[in-house]
Amino acid sequence: MFPLYHFVRCPVVGIPAKWYNHEQIVPISPDSDKMNFRSFLLLLALALCSETASALESVRFQHQGQERNEEGRIILEAPKGIALEARDGQFYVITPKNLVARTSDDTPFVPYTKAEILERLKDEFPPSEGFYFLEYDPFIVVYTTSKAFANWYGRLLQRLHEQYVLHWKRNGVELSKPEFPLIAIVLSSEERFRQYAKQDGAALSNEQCAYYHKLTNRIAMYDMSGKQAFQEGNQRRATSVDIERFLAQPDSYNNILTVIHEAVHQVGYNTGMHPRHVPANPVWLCEGLAVYHEVPDLNNRYGWTPGPHINRPRLKQLRLYLGKGQQESPIQTMIQEDELFRKPDSALENYALAWGVTYFLAKKRPKELAMYLKRLQEKRPDSEDSGEIRIHDFESCFGSDWEKLYREFYGFLRRL
Repeated sequence: MFPLYHFVRCPVVGIPAKWYNHEQIVPISPDSDKMNFRSFLLLLALALCSETASALESVRFQHQGQERNEEGRIILEAPKGIALEARDGQFYVITPKNLVARTSDDTPFVPYTKAEILERLKDEFPPSEGFYFLEYDPFIVVYTTSKAFANWYGRLLQRLHEQYVLHWKRNGVELSKPEFPLIAIVLSSEERFRQYAKQDGAALSNEQCAYYHKLTNRIAMYDMSGKQAFQEGNQRRATSVDIERFLAQPDSYNNILTVIHEAVHQVGYNTGMHPRHVPANPVWLCEGLAVYHEVPDLNNRYGWTPGPHINRPRLKQLRLYLGKGQQESPIQTMIQEDELFRKPDSALENYALAWGVTYFLAKKRPKELAMYLKRLQEKRPDSEDSGEIRIHDFESCFGSDWEKLYREFYGFLRRL
């Protein structure tokens, strides 16, 4: 069984649950500008939002105590604030109090090029402070580790992206090319990683080694091989041999699992599997797809091969859960209630259940699953969301005979 920290993330404080993926791990302090966004989103939950703007907006606003200028498009707008998607793919929530100036013209919104984003990253992560950069389509890896470790991680990300898109294309789901270059921050030590996470507004568990931030659209992690391969205080950088040694460590399975899990979230949100600006993304599906792909392969030099494979730790946990005896199918409850993934007493079981249902549908109901994924991809920012709507979406693709579905699912699990 994996430690709890691999599955339970800190929720966004002060923002309605349907407006974040719980692995975003962005706590909001009472003094933060983002806290004011709660009433804005509550308002939007009751009223239709505007269409995504195609015109380019230039916005000057206060952000984290400093004045900032960003070009982008308005995703949501209401009297209590706006949500701006900048040309580098980051989201900013701007209240009237923090808005300094705003102009708009007929220039169409165009994301920054990879070269332009790279220059912006060099301002944020100066090479003079030990930051380096590598490019892997469609990723940019910002790193302070050895080049060997950063290259291993970049190749892993590139392979994951390619195989994720290819896998779902073969299963009838067309995904899009990422609109923005995908940023991965790879830091040389746990201490540096936690300092960055604090600046990023992320609250991490004591042993968490990676996270995806839905607002910045970045993943961050640290050099886990340094934790395993060297004695404390040894300043030597990791080499290819060290990485091979790291992959051979028993704990590397858990660490790589977490890294892959977070990377799958980033890929999913940037290829159209889960539209990032749509709040009606069921947590069970976002997590189900992440655990569906997360299985490491320590015999591969990257630590992962295309799957999906049977996720044996999840299968073990799921069998224990279902073995307790369920009076009725737990699948309906999981689909309806996102909170089950945030509570320590139910998170492990529902992550396992999300994997099992996703794996079962992919194997036994692939056409219906493709139809279901397409249905959710067509949701708009103003799409209503409720437990009843989620059940209706599911039944529209898989039918309404839940008892039959559960019998097939349970029998499938027993034969694995």
